[in-house]
Amino acid sequence: MAVKKPSVQRIPKSDSDAIIRAIVEDGCCIIKNFTPPETVEKVNKETKPFIEADKPWVGSLFPPETRRCSNLIGRSKTAREEWLVDPLIRKLNAEFIDQTTHNYYGETRHTYTSEASCAISVSFSIGPGGAAQRLHRDDKNWHATHLDQTKTGYQKGSDVELSFFFPGVKTTRANGATLAVPGSHLWSSEVVPKLDDSVIYAELDVGDVWVMLGGVYHAGGANTTEDEWRVVHGLFFTRGYMRQEENVYLANTPEEVLSWSPEAQKIAGFSISSPNVGFVNFLSPIQFLETGGVVDHYTDLNDADLKSS
Repeated sequence: MAVKKPSVQRIPKSDSDAIIRAIVEDGCCIIKNFTPPETVEKVNKETKPFIEADKPWVGSLFPPETRRCSNLIGRSKTAREEWLVDPLIRKLNAEFIDQTTHNYYGETRHTYTSEASCAISVSFSIGPGGAAQRLHRDDKNWHATHLDQTKTGYQKGSDVELSFFFPGVKTTRANGATLAVPGSHLWSSEVVPKLDDSVIYAELDVGDVWVMLGGVYHAGGANTTEDEWRVVHGLFFTRGYMRQEENVYLANTPEEVLSWSPEAQKIAGFSISSPNVGFVNFLSPIQFLETGGVVDHYTDLNDADLKSS
């Protein structure tokens, strides 16, 4: 009997129920014709100057052939006002990421819903020769612990992150399409991912979107072409409460923060929470304040990302 190889479901934007089922079953899917190609081209134009001005990465988190545009929603009006606020994105976040709880003040029951917020928005441009990433889960940043759900089926609420990748160009296996393991959102944290027949490549047409839970093992593919740059724009959402209760970043001026002791800066949150949470333009907050964001290269934000680890 032939073994059925995994595949990725491709579903039109209009069928939100099928999209939700696919995410429950596989942890991911491709939404067809999510956005007009001309909208993608606007985002490409708005991010191009920042991508071209980006500095090289020295480390293992990204291949040196990669260029980035961080703060996508701040730098691209189109990405912010067309994609960030799209009703389907809000619906999927409400389904998988929003969290509702209740508590009592005296004998009065109060119910609260923390809606998903955008944790990171970034564009990537991967050039010819760019090596593939290692398989990983994006929710490692939030220290998510996954229990085995291979027998019970997926339990909604067990993921804390949902991501959307918008291709700026047609993505293929050759130019580095994202590779992923459908169903890996059901695996426990102790399962070691392997590059084997369970891996699929998320080949996308311009206008499509790749959507994925934070518990799905995936990696940016290798760009084996000689002259193609793979551009992808990403929006990553987490639970809205995954931040500090008091926003000290707006309450204190840069000059004030730079006068604090390093210990106070770190405890107050002006540092990186291992492995990668809290960066500004891929620098730690203090590095950004000290340099004004002007550096000649970027490097891994945490030693745990080193290949030798």
